[in-house]
Amino acid sequence: MKKLLSVYALAAGFFLGGCAVEEVPVTEHTILAVMEGELTRTSVTDGGVFSWSAGDQVWLQTTNGSVVGTLSSGAGSSRASFSTGGFIGELTGKAVYPYNASHSISDDELCFVLPASYDLGSNLTNANAAMYGVDVDGTIRFNHLGGVMRFVFRNAPVGTDRFQLTLDKKISGVFSADLSEALPVIETSAASSESEKTVTLNFDALQSVSDISLYVPLPVGTYTTLGLELWAGDKSLWSYSNTVTNKIGRKTLKLMPAVNMGTSVEGDIEGGVVDLSENGTANSYIVSAAGSYKFTTVKGNSNESVGAVASAEVLWESFGTDVTPNVGDLVKNVSYKNGEVTFQTAETFKEGNAVIAAKDASNKILWSWHIWLTDQPEGQVCYNNAGRTMMDRNLGATSATPGDVGALGLLYQWGRKDPFLGASSTSSSAVAKSTLTWPSSVRSDSSNGTIAYTTAKPTTFISYSNNGDWYYTGTALSTENTRWAESSCEKSIYDPCPVGWRVPDGGINGVWSKALGSSLSFSDYPYSSTNKGMNFSGKFGSASTIWYPALGYRDGYNGTFYGFGDRGYYWSASPCSSTAYCLLLRNNGYVNPSCDINRAYGLSVRCVRVIDEVAGANVEE
Repeated sequence: MKKLLSVYALAAGFFLGGCAVEEVPVTEHTILAVMEGELTRTSVTDGGVFSWSAGDQVWLQTTNGSVVGTLSSGAGSSRASFSTGGFIGELTGKAVYPYNASHSISDDELCFVLPASYDLGSNLTNANAAMYGVDVDGTIRFNHLGGVMRFVFRNAPVGTDRFQLTLDKKISGVFSADLSEALPVIETSAASSESEKTVTLNFDALQSVSDISLYVPLPVGTYTTLGLELWAGDKSLWSYSNTVTNKIGRKTLKLMPAVNMGTSVEGDIEGGVVDLSENGTANSYIVSAAGSYKFTTVKGNSNESVGAVASAEVLWESFGTDVTPNVGDLVKNVSYKNGEVTFQTAETFKEGNAVIAAKDASNKILWSWHIWLTDQPEGQVCYNNAGRTMMDRNLGATSATPGDVGALGLLYQWGRKDPFLGASSTSSSAVAKSTLTWPSSVRSDSSNGTIAYTTAKPTTFISYSNNGDWYYTGTALSTENTRWAESSCEKSIYDPCPVGWRVPDGGINGVWSKALGSSLSFSDYPYSSTNKGMNFSGKFGSASTIWYPALGYRDGYNGTFYGFGDRGYYWSASPCSSTAYCLLLRNNGYVNPSCDINRAYGLSVRCVRVIDEVAGANVEE
């Protein structure tokens, strides 16, 4: 008898490493690994893109112990196969990555081992991120158990073959995870010995001066010291030790500042600048920790320069609340040099939103970028959408918690890349405070109803005149239907979502309509009058909370903010005649996943992943 299981690796983009069990050979088995997405695999890029690696092994629980599956083909791709030795019994549908003979599962407790050293060989992109999977209706779904910290060394010298990371808490040894939790984690604790505070990465000695990136899997926790050392054989090349606070969450890829070794083999982890556009450009960038950052001055996700930049400055900052920030509370020390904008956060990281603009010598705004200061959003897989994954929060939100003001986010006119402020609290329709005195809205005409005008005036709301659109045509028809998505449905240069995300498709073939599938209806949805919104868990997907607040909207005729707590509108990238498709929810329990509205309105945006995170594998026995 053959039993077919699908093994999936789910994650928002970032991870991968008791009790021995005797294996009794009976027959050999083949595990076919099928990854439908691009973001949860075992090797990793700095953008959080993972792929199966040569030599990967998976620990599979059986009714008589465990069995190891070793990758036999498909390294570097989304489809791979693993071969196993024989075993007595049946697979239980529980699995752990990466393989370790001392992993074990007893009742609702996972005994997980993070080794003290890793032998990477020539594959420095292998992150060994810890994951646990369980069978759900014939599918083993993997979720991350911890996070990963990345270190970059520029001009590492010939012979470099070892890296050591030392923190102030336990980062190697045996950890436990409570499998009764919806999303189990392994957490750090006080170390029982100094050796448990250190992890070593061994790799093939460098044959030439090279730039290298190294990844260390870590348990969830807050670390307050940092010790680094590079070696060549038994010779220490460089070391660093300081009091530095770093928070590692589940499925976090923590990008540490690069170390510039130089010809004298010197470097400093402090003062490094994180390149937000290193793995792709966009009109918004997520920042999740205090530090120095930079991005390339190109238009959205293109390679097109924004022009002759002479300076850069912050246009506005907002906590998204009724508290007015001081200038520099979120973003400060903005500068431009050699095609890049550089800025710093406050020393104590604060969540919120800011917009930075690049200007020419005449002080004209050439382009602007949204800096989204929040913890890393998670992905939520939708029903009936071949693994399409939506962000767990609104664009600009700093929370995904029902009833939290941070979950409200920002508002956008259809086809514009720059945001406007929403409500300041969950009990008031007053607009959130910011450092800017916002200009009055203007009526669309041939001079200001243009993309060029909105680019130069990113804080000006443009109300419609005769066609329901901020974009002026002189007729009753709206044009420029590809403002947020090209005709091929690819992300456009005006899309407001971060790298790896885009505004979703809408209408009857859009993500929300497909997610509802046969359960599609227009009434009797569970609206929370207390939290002002709807939890679509069990409607759009299986996540325990899929929160959509009824943020309201900015009226397309005058730019005034209305409707907080009464209704929520969510833009899609899909045009509909002279309007555009959206998701509408109302406080009477009414939901329309393919509503349409005039394009001049300011609505919420919920981004969909460009390359989906779902990855799978079939286990055949």
